[in-house]
Amino acid sequence: MSTTTFAQGSNPGLTQTMQIFYDKKFLERAKTELRYDFGAQTRNVPMNSGKVVYFTRFSPLALATTALSEAEAPSFVDMTATTVSATLANYGSAVKVGDLYSMTSIEAGLTEHVSIIGQNAGETIDRLIRTELNSGATSAVVSTATAVALTAIRTSDTLTGLEIRTVVRTLKTNKARKFESGLFRAIIGQYGAMDLMGNSEWLDAHRYTTSDAIERGVIGKLHGVEFVESNDPLITLSAGFSTSATNVANVHTSFFFGADAYGVVNLGSISSPKVYVKNPGSSSTDNPIDTFSTIGWKMPFAVKVLNSNWVIALKHGATGSFNAA
Repeated sequence: MSTTTFAQGSNPGLTQTMQIFYDKKFLERAKTELRYDFGAQTRNVPMNSGKVVYFTRFSPLALATTALSEAEAPSFVDMTATTVSATLANYGSAVKVGDLYSMTSIEAGLTEHVSIIGQNAGETIDRLIRTELNSGATSAVVSTATAVALTAIRTSDTLTGLEIRTVVRTLKTNKARKFESGLFRAIIGQYGAMDLMGNSEWLDAHRYTTSDAIERGVIGKLHGVEFVESNDPLITLSAGFSTSATNVANVHTSFFFGADAYGVVNLGSISSPKVYVKNPGSSSTDNPIDTFSTIGWKMPFAVKVLNSNWVIALKHGATGSFNAA
């Protein structure tokens, strides 16, 4: 998702310099928290065009393996399309800041409040994407599990090079398209990343060192997949088992996908959450004696899995990841 700085508009008691400063602090924190937008197709829809957005996916044509007759046109075939819809909705949150805090705190200009609001915005949008990926993806279980069921996953059934190769095979079989880099992409949590980076097949020579890759959270690539690490992994509590009588293994979900597997929708030019910082004003009827200021964020947003065959939600264990029974 884009994090381009936006114009905040006029707020009571704020100078243009302060508006720009707040925008910068807010977006810096929001951008840091975004990881699950790593492979999203972005759709911008015009203002006043309705809340429902439609994506159209065409199916591949049957192969033309029969030779054409001499001097005759081929028979026409029908295109098959699938339409997927996503509905825009507003998301946001706000806090009050008392005037006594503002007057006595060493937090000049409420910058930390703005930063925390930015974190909340980024984490919220990220969680919305993660939830849609999980509900719309094709589920798979690590090959080392004793059965194709979450209850069969142990802490030793970790993310390895073998599992990466298996998922890549599935994506290729499903004709998922690669990104411009020629790679598929994946989002894994810190537990899965620790196990994978310790696996013998992890290619240290292909680790990214550019500032852009580090900023996006890219930790490296393996077997044709580029990996981003998120600190908000999907963990299913108490879903697996272990030999311990008092603890059960947690199940972790890592997402692997091709290009255009899922999409996010932006309304008009609103491609990032917007911060609102409002100081007391003479026209405020709900704050008659100027006892508080407000800080909040809002964004119209939608996300949708466009092709479930191109998103694989791999369920696996993680070293030492237990949940008390």
